[in-house]
Amino acid sequence: MFGRGELKSYSAITTGIDNSNYWIELAKNHESDEFILTILERLSFDEAPFFGKLLMHLHQYGLPVPTPQTTLDGMTSTIFCGKPCFLIRRLPGEHLKTASVEQCAKIGGFLAAQRKSLSEIQITKPNHYSVAWMTAVLDKQTARLSVVDIQLLKECINLYQQLHDKDLPKGLIHGDLFRDNALFQGGELTGVIDYYRASEDLVTIDLAIAINDWCRDEHEAPDFARRQAMLDGYNNTRLLSDLESNALIDLQIVAAARFALTRLESGEPPMKDPCEMIDLTRNLIALK
Repeated sequence: MFGRGELKSYSAITTGIDNSNYWIELAKNHESDEFILTILERLSFDEAPFFGKLLMHLHQYGLPVPTPQTTLDGMTSTIFCGKPCFLIRRLPGEHLKTASVEQCAKIGGFLAAQRKSLSEIQITKPNHYSVAWMTAVLDKQTARLSVVDIQLLKECINLYQQLHDKDLPKGLIHGDLFRDNALFQGGELTGVIDYYRASEDLVTIDLAIAINDWCRDEHEAPDFARRQAMLDGYNNTRLLSDLESNALIDLQIVAAARFALTRLESGEPPMKDPCEMIDLTRNLIALK
C-alpha cells in the first residue's frame, strides 16, 4: 500500500478511544523506520481526505504536526480491514505525565499559531460535537447518570448554545489536545498528533480543552500558574479578545461536559471514566 518497506514489528497503542493505533517498524534497504498506523473506527473513507489535507496544511505552515505517508498511487489514506487508515511517521519525544509552566506556555503558543494557520485553510468540517450531538448523547445515556448529573449536563448544553449566540470567532480546531496528544523532548514541543476530532467550532474552545487537561499540578488539581502561562503563551502569538477572555471559563465548562459525554459513548464500561469530567465540570462552575 505505502511502499515503505517490510514489516519488522508492531504493537498496539492502548490509550486511544475513537481509533485503533499501532506502532509499526518497517525495514527498507537495510534501514528501519518507525511509524504509527491509525485505523479510523468511526469515520468513513469519504471523510479521510479532509484529515490528510489538514495535516499537510499544518505541516507546511511549519508546525510540529506529522504528515501522512502517501500510498503508491499518491493518496494520503487507504483502506485496511475495510476501514480508512493513515500511516504517519513517528515523531521524537514523549507524552508528559505532568506539564511544567514552561511546557504549558509552549502549548498555548502552538494553539495560537495553529489558529493563524487554520484561518487560511480552504477546507472545513461541520462540528460533530454540536449542541444537537450533546443533547442526543445525553438523552441516550440518562440511565447511566444520576438526576443531579443529568441536570448539570443539561445546563452545560444550554450554556454552549448561549456561547454560540455570542459573536465568538468560529473556525477549525484540533478538539482533543490533551497531554497524550503532544510530544515533548526536553523543553521543546516536538509533535502534536491525533487531529481526528478536528472540526468547525468556537475557536477558543480549543484553548479551553487544553487548559482543562494541561493546567493541573502533580495531584491533578487545577493550577492557576500553569493556566496563566498557557494564556500568556497564546496571547504572545494571537491576542484573545475581551469577549473570548470573558467566555473562557464557560468554554472550559462546556469542554469538560463534552468529554464526559464522549467517555459515556466510548462503551460499557467506558474506556475512560466520565465521572472525572463530570466532577471537573462541577468544580469549574464553582470557580465562576
